Amino acid sequence: MKTRMKRLYATLLSITFAITSVFAQQEDVMVGSLINAGDWFELERAYPNIKDNVQTPLLKQMAEVLLAVNFNRPDELRSKLPTLIAEHQSEIGFEGVCNLVIMGATIEGFSGDYATAADMIKNIVDTVKRAGGSLENSGMEELLAYYDAMRYLPAPILEKPNTDIIIPFSEMSDTLLYVPVTINDKAYDFIFDTGASTSLISYNIAKEIGAEIIGNSMYVGGATGGGDLQRAFIKEMNIGAISYKNVLTFVDSNPTPEEVPISVDAVLGMDFIKRLGEVQIDMLNKTLIVPSKKTALPEYGSNIHLDQNVLVVEVFDNNEHRMTFTLDTGHSGADLSELWYSKNAGTLSDLPTETQNSWGHGGKLCREIVRVDEYTLTIGERLITLRDIPAFTPTENIVTSQRYGNLGMGLLKRCEKVTINFDAMFIKIE
Repeated sequence: MKTRMKRLYATLLSITFAITSVFAQQEDVMVGSLINAGDWFELERAYPNIKDNVQTPLLKQMAEVLLAVNFNRPDELRSKLPTLIAEHQSEIGFEGVCNLVIMGATIEGFSGDYATAADMIKNIVDTVKRAGGSLENSGMEELLAYYDAMRYLPAPILEKPNTDIIIPFSEMSDTLLYVPVTINDKAYDFIFDTGASTSLISYNIAKEIGAEIIGNSMYVGGATGGGDLQRAFIKEMNIGAISYKNVLTFVDSNPTPEEVPISVDAVLGMDFIKRLGEVQIDMLNKTLIVPSKKTALPEYGSNIHLDQNVLVVEVFDNNEHRMTFTLDTGHSGADLSELWYSKNAGTLSDLPTETQNSWGHGGKLCREIVRVDEYTLTIGERLITLRDIPAFTPTENIVTSQRYGNLGMGLLKRCEKVTINFDAMFIKIE
């Protein structure tokens, strides 16, 4: 599914590039350039002020659809996507239409309207087959099977009282945030993980709670690789005063301590976290707070967006250079990517290299790094200095990362409180 989304952006960007090279209207050129660069933060800031002057209908509608996807506005996406496809399918092309449909189906799937998601994909699959086309390596039939298996399942529901909810967390082995979760009167510790697009449990837990296995296994990518996972349906889990019902989660193998040195029996991912609307991570009091009244948008505006349901945060360095990092509370520290390394290689050549091991879904990954003594960055209005931070060196001089790094517990431990708001899409650090 990650590969499909990357192909989506590649297809759409080629369309807007062709448009901006023909039309000289200043606003069209700006919007097309920002889409081509994938600069969603700048597009979100600039677009409201220039949209009335954008002359190319396809470009305007594409910008609004992509902004709706990136800034968590599903209702806006539902209203604008059909119009974009209906009015511009000949310009977008069949592959582009397919990828737009996948985008829409993903939104419906998250909301729990699995039947609509399945039917959207099925229409494309049937159209290709009637035309005698090939679906090989497209992932479309796998995606259809994924949603079809859930067609008759009830939608996820998150119920919470209209009061501030306080949930204690623990930092086992001083690494990650573990949140108490109760399922069928059994207590478990789940990792609170903004870097996981979907929640996950081990086979042991699935068996213990009698979770219903749904459909066939499917390949799921992770930070250190990937593998085939089953899906399970859980009728209800309780996180503090919150009741999360009709939960779909992936089921992973039971890792040994040799495979993964920390406990990862279960993960609360973005399928749960995003539904909270806002969560405040209080590092001083070791609690998660889900406020009854959401925090107002700061003056600096939206500084997070979603990339395949994973959080991306806007960051500035000491030279006011704007970058994007993944915000991953399932990361025990922080790191700088090979993209960051390639931009700063001239200042790093004298640093010794070493090998660092990483663990996650997909197993163990060994990478070559250099260690940066300190790195200062700004998020919102907060200046933060990270120390002894690893920077990955490019393998065979190939840069694959689109982000400048990952910010996990290495960031959170330098904060008193971190507020993440999914309505206005911002992070506020205190």
